[in-house]
Amino acid sequence: MAQDIIPCATPPVKSDWLKAYQKNPNAYAKAGDTTLYVPVTIHVLGTDEGVGYFSVPQILESLCQLNEDFSESNMQFFIEGEFNYINNSAWFNHSTIATGYEMMISNNIPNTINSYIVGNAAGAAGYNLPSANAVALLKSNTANGSHLWAHEIGHNLSIQHPFLGWEGNPYSYNSPTPTEVYYNYTEFQPVFYTDTIIIDTALVEYVARTNCYEAADGFCDTPPSYLATGWNCNSDASSIQLQKDPDNVDFRSDGRNFMSYAANACNAHFTPEQIAAMRANLFSEKPDYLYNQNPQNAAIADAPQLIAPTAGEEIPLNAIHLSWENTPNATRYYYEVNRLASFSPAFVVASGVVEDTSAEVEDLALNTTYYWRVMPFNEGNTCTFFSEGESFRTGEVVGVEQIEGVQTANIYPNLLSTGQSLYIELTTNQSLALQANLYNLKGQLIQPLFNTDIHGNFSTSIAMNGLSAGMYLIGFQSNGNIFYEKIIITK
Repeated sequence: MAQDIIPCATPPVKSDWLKAYQKNPNAYAKAGDTTLYVPVTIHVLGTDEGVGYFSVPQILESLCQLNEDFSESNMQFFIEGEFNYINNSAWFNHSTIATGYEMMISNNIPNTINSYIVGNAAGAAGYNLPSANAVALLKSNTANGSHLWAHEIGHNLSIQHPFLGWEGNPYSYNSPTPTEVYYNYTEFQPVFYTDTIIIDTALVEYVARTNCYEAADGFCDTPPSYLATGWNCNSDASSIQLQKDPDNVDFRSDGRNFMSYAANACNAHFTPEQIAAMRANLFSEKPDYLYNQNPQNAAIADAPQLIAPTAGEEIPLNAIHLSWENTPNATRYYYEVNRLASFSPAFVVASGVVEDTSAEVEDLALNTTYYWRVMPFNEGNTCTFFSEGESFRTGEVVGVEQIEGVQTANIYPNLLSTGQSLYIELTTNQSLALQANLYNLKGQLIQPLFNTDIHGNFSTSIAMNGLSAGMYLIGFQSNGNIFYEKIIITK
């Protein structure tokens, strides 16, 4: 079905702001020598069952590409808040702009470019919806060096396709080229132009550039193009399709521009006039986007060194505590546990993003070898790489769900800080020789808690002193049986 996906479903119309700007661009502040930092909120859509997410490594790679695409513009983007995971099948696979609008209005965060990564973006690779001030990105067209995100953010910051007016008007070299083309955005009327005329006229741009400020996108440094469907380019990044302007002059479209419909391999830049308009749009239309001009975006030169578990170490439980060294300039870490040493995305069994240098993973299969790795990043720098992978193997949990003779067992709190007391209350219906020990997730004894005979009610409190943050197990043992309860120590 890939051939049915249109490149972009952004409304093909200049905003009132862009029309005013292009009449007098020198009247607008641009601060071209200053790097502008712009927040993006990343909404990751999945089905009702939580399936289909764009993966974190793909998000980080795509944001890295976005910042590379905007590097010449002196604009950079940073992650606002946490990734927002949304389980909604109707939004994940939405076939209409109206449904996308509902998704955006329901979840948008103010003063940031809201970016929704979905499984179906109304039949398009992506779109920007001005009335919702957000972009939608088709996940299958966003990774692997794609410039789709840059294209849609270009729309979000006011600029249009260089072939504006040809949307819905396939170019035919065999017909005389008109001086005007008519286009409409009827499909956007419910969410965009409810009270305005929805059919418009665009002047066809000449090769001689005599009408470049009035025709098409209104920029004179974006050469004419009449190609409003996806196309591949020649070795010089120009279109294979030869076109003819109203003066009967032959030309080929420039595929280097991110706002064209040329293939990703052709795209390379925004033009100076496009850049100036986007910067002016931020200053005059979206100044609230510029609230943080000092995001953490320092370079991350190294991947973290993994501490434990390593070298195929056997863990006698089906839960694991992962730990790694701090990486300079990293503020977040993505960890991944996989069934294969190749770290195939199809075999990820556990993953997550944390701010600390450790993570707890539970409910692994027994007697199984796993592989794990970590990628560091910060809010403004996602051009990083994974650590080397390490492995471990889970063993058999030697235990039972309860110990015979213990009627009730109450252990609280199960989330406590170092130095806080842990309370244990037990009731037995027979005499039991019961001991309790504290273990780490490797099954190693940390400290004994008590060893006593119990008949009836028993309670005690134990100060959890000198323990590092992480998950621990309390093992209650009697008559050769052992029962585990988990607790978590915070800082």
